[in-house]
Amino acid sequence: MKNKKIFYLGYFVVIIAGLSLFSGIFFNCSGKSEKDLLLETIDKIGDYAESRDMEAILLYVSDDYTDDENRTIDDVEELLEEYFDRYRGIVVNVLATKVLHVTVPEAEVETEVALSSGAAKIFRKAVRYAGQYYRFNLKMIKEDEMWKCKTASWKYMTLDELFPESFKILKKLFPNAF
Repeated sequence: MKNKKIFYLGYFVVIIAGLSLFSGIFFNCSGKSEKDLLLETIDKIGDYAESRDMEAILLYVSDDYTDDENRTIDDVEELLEEYFDRYRGIVVNVLATKVLHVTVPEAEVETEVALSSGAAKIFRKAVRYAGQYYRFNLKMIKEDEMWKCKTASWKYMTLDELFPESFKILKKLFPNAF
C-alpha cells in the first residue's frame, strides 16, 4: 500500500513537472517578444492620440516621466489638453520605429511620426499633405507588465532627414505625392 502511494505521488510529480515544462515552452514560443510589445505600444499611443483619448495615452507615461524640457506627467497632461482643444481632426501616422536596445525593464526606441490636423483626412490625401515630421527618442520602462515612456526628446524633421523606412511608408500612404 505504501509503495502504491509513493508511485502515485511520483506519477503526480512527473505529470506536474511535464505540464510546467510544456506550458513554459508553449508560452515562450507563442508569446510576443519585448520588441514586438514596444512596437505595439508606439502604435497604440498614436491611435489614442488620433482618437483624442488622453486617459489612454497617459497610461503609457511613467509617473517618473521627464523630457528635455523638464516636463512631468502632469505637464504632459496639460500639453495634451491644450493640443486637443486647439486642433481638430488630428492625424498621426507612425512611420518607422526602431527599437535601439532592450534590457528589461528598460528600452530605447526611436520613432518618426507625421502629424497633421485640421481638414478631413481624405482632403489631406487629395492635396498630398502628410503633415509635419518629428523624430522621437524615447526611453521606455516596463512597469506593471506594460511599457511606459520614462523620458522623451523630439525634433522637427524635414522630408530629407527621415529614415529611408519612413519615406517608404509615406510613399505608400501618399502614392502620388513623392
